[in-house]
Amino acid sequence: MARRAGASVKQLTDADLLARVQSILINAAEGRRNVGDDSQYNNLRKELKRRPFSAPALVSTHPTVDSFVAYIRGVGDKPERVARIRAEFDPVFRSLETPEEPPIDASAWGAPPSEASRLRRVKSLLPLAQAAVESMITTLSEPNPNNAPILEERAEAIEHLRNLHRTLGELLSVLDAGQFREGPAQRLLSEAAGYAKRAARSLRDDPMPYLASALLLGIFEACDLPGIAAYLVGITQNIKKHSGKADE
Repeated sequence: MARRAGASVKQLTDADLLARVQSILINAAEGRRNVGDDSQYNNLRKELKRRPFSAPALVSTHPTVDSFVAYIRGVGDKPERVARIRAEFDPVFRSLETPEEPPIDASAWGAPPSEASRLRRVKSLLPLAQAAVESMITTLSEPNPNNAPILEERAEAIEHLRNLHRTLGELLSVLDAGQFREGPAQRLLSEAAGYAKRAARSLRDDPMPYLASALLLGIFEACDLPGIAAYLVGITQNIKKHSGKADE
């Protein structure tokens, strides 16, 4: 983010503040000190140490530019001195680009997820669901060993899965645009849930594909697709019932 002219030290972003301090030290290491840099350094250093990350050791150790210059003169030539400064600052810059995940607060376990975290979860799970749909279509489309035509129930399920795959693609495009609560996303979520449930219904007498459809619906439940939870309960009961008959 560009810094506004005349902005105070407190208004600087973490990255801008860090860059300003690094620039002052590099200038000093190359023999290009100026009065403005020297007068700014103390305030910039104090603000840097207030920020929620560890300041480079060079900054923590040297309270003034004079102190830093006395130290850096003992380090090789100018390029080596600049390299030393950058080596100190680069890890801090990287930490700002990829901040550590904050620890999970146990008191928030029961709290509803934020819209941003919900969107991230959905965008990470839907490609997995889309890949699973592709695999199911491929498997269900394989010819029977005796070259008999595909069962009507499977053909019906394949059609629903193809519609589901298309809908998931459209949904991912909408989510990439950052639209989650808007009408198009909600409509596509509802369509996807409908196709997934119809595919599972068509496969209810086909044990392994039926189980695969249940796992697919489980992914959708994690994505908060509407009307999935209750349907999963019915699928679970059917799977248990079929399993009990097989054991008899």
